[in-house]
Amino acid sequence: MGTESSDSFNLDEGFVAVMELLVNYRDICIYWTKYYNFQNEVVRNFLKKQLKGDRPIILDPADPTNNLGRRKGWEQVAAEAAFCLLQVCCTTVGPSERWNVQRARDVQVRVKQTGTVDWTLWTNPYSPIRKMKAEIRREKNFGGELRISFQEPGGERQLLSSRKTLADYGIFSKVNIQVLETFPPEILVFVKYPGGQSKPFTIDPDDTILDLKEKIEDAGGPCAEDQVLLLDDEELEDDESLKELEIKDCDTIILIRVID
Repeated sequence: MGTESSDSFNLDEGFVAVMELLVNYRDICIYWTKYYNFQNEVVRNFLKKQLKGDRPIILDPADPTNNLGRRKGWEQVAAEAAFCLLQVCCTTVGPSERWNVQRARDVQVRVKQTGTVDWTLWTNPYSPIRKMKAEIRREKNFGGELRISFQEPGGERQLLSSRKTLADYGIFSKVNIQVLETFPPEILVFVKYPGGQSKPFTIDPDDTILDLKEKIEDAGGPCAEDQVLLLDDEELEDDESLKELEIKDCDTIILIRVID
């Protein structure tokens, strides 16, 4: 896979590739999908938990409950690998001859945007999120600031930072992301629905809570008059603006549906 060829390979180049992986052992994430995949919910939840653990992760292909990377002594292995890379057989391998060995397999990212058809891309968990944003921007022709968020089942919705990677958020498998475009002075707020799912909304800080309720209704939520919005257990009044209530970017507002 590193040589992108099935032909014979140069032993020195292969040795350098392995040593470089061992030096950066904290980035190693190896798991198997032929017999243990994410289709089964029980297996999926277990694998996701494993993949969020300490690095390196090297799951046993015969037993995905066994992380071979838990063994001690990685610091010593890394030090020896770094020493090996100083030897003549390694220093003669030039940059153009180095193998492109991915530290983790690419993951499928489903891009969701309200009012548009879902779109799928593939990216490596260790690739900066800013590169994924650039690809989405080219595909969707965005002109404003791109805001990307995701939510794990049972968790809180999070904003993905351009300076980080999917790996920083423990994402090594198929994930759905929500994309929004903001234009200053708009901010992004998360609205948590009764079922636990959160949705992101862009809104001007000078807009009122009623304006936000109408946005929620337009997005398929309850009618504005049937909504109660809470922040820190305090009910938000319709005529107050987000600025007056000191609602900040990425704050989470709780939605309660009132049924007569």
